[in-house]
Amino acid sequence: MRNPAVGFVEAEGFIPIFDAVDAMVKATEVEVTKVVRLGGGIVAVAVRGDLATVEEAVDIGEETARAKSRSVRSIVFASPCDAVSALAAEPQLVGN
Repeated sequence: MRNPAVGFVEAEGFIPIFDAVDAMVKATEVEVTKVVRLGGGIVAVAVRGDLATVEEAVDIGEETARAKSRSVRSIVFASPCDAVSALAAEPQLVGN
Protein backbone atom coordinates (compact mmCIF):
# COMPACT_ATOMS: atom_id res chain seq x y z
CA MET A 1 0.00 0.00 0.00
CA ARG A 2 1.27 3.45 -0.88
CA ASN A 3 2.05 5.84 1.96
CA PRO A 4 -0.19 8.92 2.29
CA ALA A 5 1.34 12.30 1.47
CA VAL A 6 3.15 13.99 4.34
CA GLY A 7 4.17 17.57 4.98
CA PHE A 8 6.27 19.43 7.49
CA VAL A 9 6.26 23.07 8.58
CA GLU A 10 8.95 24.40 10.88
CA ALA A 11 9.42 27.81 12.47
CA GLU A 12 11.15 29.54 15.35
CA GLY A 13 9.06 29.02 18.49
CA PHE A 14 5.86 27.30 19.49
CA ILE A 15 3.50 30.24 18.92
CA PRO A 16 3.90 30.38 15.11
CA ILE A 17 3.49 26.59 14.89
CA PHE A 18 0.45 26.51 17.17
CA ASP A 19 -1.10 29.27 15.06
CA ALA A 20 -0.23 27.30 11.89
CA VAL A 21 -1.77 24.10 13.28
CA ASP A 22 -4.96 25.94 14.18
CA ALA A 23 -5.24 27.41 10.67
CA MET A 24 -4.42 24.12 8.91
CA VAL A 25 -6.96 22.09 10.89
CA LYS A 26 -9.72 24.68 10.50
CA ALA A 27 -9.20 25.01 6.74
CA THR A 28 -8.52 21.39 5.72
CA GLU A 29 -9.11 17.77 6.69
CA VAL A 30 -5.40 17.13 7.22
CA GLU A 31 -4.25 14.88 10.09
CA VAL A 32 -1.74 16.52 12.42
CA THR A 33 0.53 13.73 13.60
CA LYS A 34 2.88 15.56 15.94
CA VAL A 35 4.38 18.87 17.02
CA VAL A 36 7.98 18.57 18.16
CA ARG A 37 10.80 20.83 19.32
CA LEU A 38 13.84 20.16 17.13
CA GLY A 39 16.36 22.29 19.04
CA GLY A 40 17.78 25.75 18.61
CA GLY A 41 14.31 27.20 19.09
CA ILE A 42 12.95 25.41 15.99
CA VAL A 43 9.56 23.73 16.31
CA ALA A 44 8.00 21.54 13.61
CA VAL A 45 4.59 20.11 12.86
CA ALA A 46 4.01 17.01 10.74
CA VAL A 47 0.78 16.41 8.83
CA ARG A 48 -0.50 13.69 6.56
CA GLY A 49 -3.39 12.96 4.24
CA ASP A 50 -4.13 12.99 0.55
CA LEU A 51 -1.75 15.05 -1.57
CA ALA A 52 -4.06 17.97 -2.37
CA THR A 53 -5.07 18.34 1.28
CA VAL A 54 -1.48 18.20 2.54
CA GLU A 55 -0.32 20.74 -0.04
CA GLU A 56 -3.13 23.12 0.88
CA ALA A 57 -2.56 22.66 4.61
CA VAL A 58 1.19 23.23 4.36
CA ASP A 59 0.67 26.38 2.27
CA ILE A 60 -1.81 27.70 4.85
CA GLY A 61 0.43 26.70 7.75
CA GLU A 62 3.51 28.30 6.24
CA GLU A 63 1.69 31.55 5.47
CA THR A 64 0.18 31.68 8.96
CA ALA A 65 3.48 30.94 10.73
CA ARG A 66 5.28 33.53 8.59
CA ALA A 67 3.07 36.23 10.13
CA LYS A 68 4.69 35.51 13.51
CA SER A 69 8.17 34.21 12.63
CA ARG A 70 10.88 35.38 10.25
CA SER A 71 12.21 31.88 9.70
CA VAL A 72 9.65 29.41 8.31
CA ARG A 73 10.34 26.40 6.11
CA SER A 74 8.14 23.65 4.72
CA ILE A 75 8.18 20.60 2.51
CA VAL A 76 5.60 18.18 1.08
CA PHE A 77 6.30 14.59 0.06
CA ALA A 78 3.69 13.33 -2.41
CA SER A 79 4.73 9.69 -2.14
CA PRO A 80 7.10 9.40 0.80
CA CYS A 81 9.38 6.46 1.41
CA ASP A 82 8.83 4.43 4.56
CA ALA A 83 11.52 6.37 6.46
CA VAL A 84 9.89 9.75 5.77
CA SER A 85 6.48 8.33 6.67
CA ALA A 86 7.95 7.13 9.97
CA LEU A 87 9.30 10.63 10.65
CA ALA A 88 5.87 12.12 9.99
CA ALA A 89 4.37 9.71 12.51
CA GLU A 90 7.17 10.16 15.07
CA PRO A 91 9.12 13.37 14.30
CA GLN A 92 11.10 13.11 17.53
CA LEU A 93 13.13 10.43 15.72
CA VAL A 94 14.96 13.29 13.96
CA GLY A 95 17.03 14.00 17.06
CA ASN A 96 17.90 10.35 17.78
